[in-house]
Amino acid sequence: MKAWLAAAAVVLIAAAPAHAAFNPVDFFRGKTHGEGMLKIIFQSPKKMTVDSVGRSDGDGSLVLEQSVHEPGKPPRIRYWRMRQTAPDRFEGTLTDAASAVRVDVTKEGIRIRYTATNHLNFDQLLTPVSATEVHDQIKITRFGITVAHFDETIRKTD
Repeated sequence: MKAWLAAAAVVLIAAAPAHAAFNPVDFFRGKTHGEGMLKIIFQSPKKMTVDSVGRSDGDGSLVLEQSVHEPGKPPRIRYWRMRQTAPDRFEGTLTDAASAVRVDVTKEGIRIRYTATNHLNFDQLLTPVSATEVHDQIKITRFGITVAHFDETIRKTD
């Protein structure tokens, strides 16, 4: 009997997925708060915070309103809209972006890429730490040269 239970457990574990894919629509629905450090080339690092409120739209899209707080500047509001277009792909828009926003699901988390209105290219990796926390790393380039990095922890607050 014990051998049968052990064999059944092995079969169930082997059949289960290694991990569930990180879904940004599910994670960012509700309130989140991010704290991180922005390092721009030739400048001192800056602590930044981002407060977000996300909701599902009628078509299942995520609508995310973010308030970005940067030292010495008034908070700025920006909006994301993102929808799933394939099992491992999301597409969307961002008010700061000049291009479409591409979101690919990877085994690490999700990778977000877009070009901003100021011609900077953003390559972002969101890695889940737990059900209520993700680590966000952004590499910002211009003409192929890295000009900034942003390293942030985002937590659900509701």
